[in-house]
Amino acid sequence: MQSRMPDDYQIPDDPDGGRMDAAFLRSCLGIRAKPGEEPPEFPLAVRRAHYDMARSLSILGALGHGMTPTQLATVVALAIRDGVEPQEDEDPGYSIIPMVEAGQVEPGQKVIIHWRNKDRPAHFLEAIGDRIRVLCEGDERNIRPDLVRLPEEGEFPEFAENVNEPSGV
Repeated sequence: MQSRMPDDYQIPDDPDGGRMDAAFLRSCLGIRAKPGEEPPEFPLAVRRAHYDMARSLSILGALGHGMTPTQLATVVALAIRDGVEPQEDEDPGYSIIPMVEAGQVEPGQKVIIHWRNKDRPAHFLEAIGDRIRVLCEGDERNIRPDLVRLPEEGEFPEFAENVNEPSGV
């Protein structure tokens, strides 16, 4: 079958309109940009597979606000069949677990968690299996270790360095 994809076709990525196809495909294929950079162009096979799938769904009247996860998985499978290789993460991810095991992080110490798409200050409580328990905004939360890091110099200065220290007031 010959694709009718226009040369300038771009996969839609409109969070306000509910169409996040490009973001989901970037995650599945490992095509990510570093913070502050423009995301790289999708390979031709990915754009062609997405266009053909979207066109077929549109003809059938089955395309609403973006594709479903199953439809996007089909786009990924078609792109891989056409020679696209999913990229592996260069950075295996940050994990605070080795620091906890070495005793470099003490209970009550300030940490930064990435939660609800934002970096937030929290206090480390304990490591429980493959999770880190933190105190964030008055609630205890179990967070994946790759979403917890030590604060950089001057980050969230209004937040206490250690919840166990006297406040000095």
